Amino acid sequence: MSRSQPPTLQEYFAAVRAFIAKLERDGHEQAARELREGYGCLNGLTDGWAQFLESIEQVRKTCSAGFNKDDRESLKMIRAVAHRAVYRR
Repeated sequence: MSRSQPPTLQEYFAAVRAFIAKLERDGHEQAARELREGYGCLNGLTDGWAQFLESIEQVRKTCSAGFNKDDRESLKMIRAVAHRAVYRR
């Protein structure tokens, strides 16, 4: 999903699901579980995005050191979109 335009929500959600599946395959079960729980909070409202952003931040703080560079970049992109949805910036 690396391109100059932001992803559509459909592309974003597909990328999040694919990233969670990749984390599971790569043995990052705790990170995958945290992201899946946060993703499940998305309800179309800002509070759901905020809960998902909290999960992303938790993964970033506690698990991302064990990720490869591409996975850290994916998490960064996922975080940027969620942050924009919460803070409208």
